[in-house]
Amino acid sequence: MKKNATVLLGLMLTLTLTACGTQTQGNGEGAEADGTVKTIKIGHGASESYHMHRAWEKFSETLEGAGHFQVEIYPSSQFGNDAEMIENVQTGDLTMATPPSSFLTDQAPEMALIELPYVFPSREAAVNTLKGEWGKKQLAELNDDGLYGLGYLENGLRHLTNSKLPVRKPSDLSGLKLRTMQVPAHVYLWNDLGATAEGAPFAELYNNLSTGRFDGQENPIAHIHAQKFHEVQDYLTLTGHVYTGYVPVMNLEFWNGLSSEEQQEIQAAFDQAFDYQLELIAQEESKQLEEIANNTQFKTEVIELTEAEKQAFIDAAQPTLEHYREELGAEAFDAFKQAIAAASK
Repeated sequence: MKKNATVLLGLMLTLTLTACGTQTQGNGEGAEADGTVKTIKIGHGASESYHMHRAWEKFSETLEGAGHFQVEIYPSSQFGNDAEMIENVQTGDLTMATPPSSFLTDQAPEMALIELPYVFPSREAAVNTLKGEWGKKQLAELNDDGLYGLGYLENGLRHLTNSKLPVRKPSDLSGLKLRTMQVPAHVYLWNDLGATAEGAPFAELYNNLSTGRFDGQENPIAHIHAQKFHEVQDYLTLTGHVYTGYVPVMNLEFWNGLSSEEQQEIQAAFDQAFDYQLELIAQEESKQLEEIANNTQFKTEVIELTEAEKQAFIDAAQPTLEHYREELGAEAFDAFKQAIAAASK
């Protein structure tokens, strides 16, 4: 009896220790102790039809194929707004978030330069600048706040819509009530051009446009199309005034707890997802614009500015650039412009 009890006790102890060894560890993201399966929870604010969400689906497909990770994607602000998702990543409630660069300026102040008006001569220059040494330097600054920056994804070139009049010159903006991102540089620009601008949550935007709280807004074509803003906006002016990028940030403790092989798998999957996203944008943006322009139920006039009209907006934005050159420092601003010039060659 005693011998049998001793054997049984030993067996129970072995089973208990084995069970403990397979419990989730670290920051609560489901990492298995033997390193076989770790869960990555990704939050973002866009819809499931948006190209950024589909890029994360590509990331998931690629990474899960390697066998070490399981990926869960939470779109449409299920974990709160961008600021709240960043906090969730820092606490470990999320593994990753995908905020616009402007939401990380507390951690990396020079990221405020990315979303200044007409600062990039082209989309290609923006992508090359962010993938280059300047962009890498900004990502490194996030580490001090418990974040690891994987790189950049694209949000896109922002354009203006409104329900009042066809906007072809800066003076047409006078009196328009515009919703912008909750980004000081954006609010400053439109107020400086004569509109009444206010930063407000993205999730409430369709309702705020339909009820007339705002006359207009500004967003990339893909967002305008996916969120159906053209249903409640009569005019779309292709201003292309700001390039916006997302910065996928991961919990730094989670990243540091990975093996070098696992880190390489994540980085490789992300790089593929970014290339895939750029392909989607190239394929779909013109089609989305055509659908908006040719919609017979919701008639939206698409206004393509002439070179001279576009230049008038560029000229009108210069005081905003000078303001931020003074605010962020001439040295930082000029270094950023030099990086853009080098990336444009």
